[in-house]
Amino acid sequence: MSRAVAVPVVLGALLGAAGGWLWWTWWGPATPGKIYDTPAGKAWYPEPFDPGIARDFSGTATYVVIAFALAVLLGLVGGWIARHSPVAGVLAVLVGAGLAALAMALLGESFSPPDPASLVASHQAGDVLPGHLHVAGWTPYLAWPVGAMLAYLVLMVSLPAGAAPGPANDRSERPAPPSAAPAPQG
Repeated sequence: MSRAVAVPVVLGALLGAAGGWLWWTWWGPATPGKIYDTPAGKAWYPEPFDPGIARDFSGTATYVVIAFALAVLLGLVGGWIARHSPVAGVLAVLVGAGLAALAMALLGESFSPPDPASLVASHQAGDVLPGHLHVAGWTPYLAWPVGAMLAYLVLMVSLPAGAAPGPANDRSERPAPPSAAPAPQG
């Protein structure tokens, strides 16, 4: 496996793990909540009372911000390393971004307490349980590939056309330009 492929894949997994830890650290500690007895049955609500949308948005928005920032780093590093083999580089950065999204979600959620909605049946009304960190929906996971590909594209477009090494761009193999003939004195 070439360096242009291996580095973005490994870097993606490492950045995803770091992102999961950052996500949990930024979001945590978990919001405490209480189990209430409602007409529809027992339900858990965070304290102070919030039907849940603000906390869902907070965890999901935090995931997107951290994921996008780390994805830009992945795209820049992957693009720089793969600047001489851009097709393999784009595939490697995409695989790295996928691994990063998976690692960040799994690691961040593993630090979180279990979902209190799943524990309601085994607890009484009035019991206090901590909240749960999760990503609401599937679109936030796109922060990794979109951020990485955006940075990769910007880097590849901004590199000068002659940036790739090779015989056509190696100045040591070109003959020296002819020196200008001395001007006639007259």
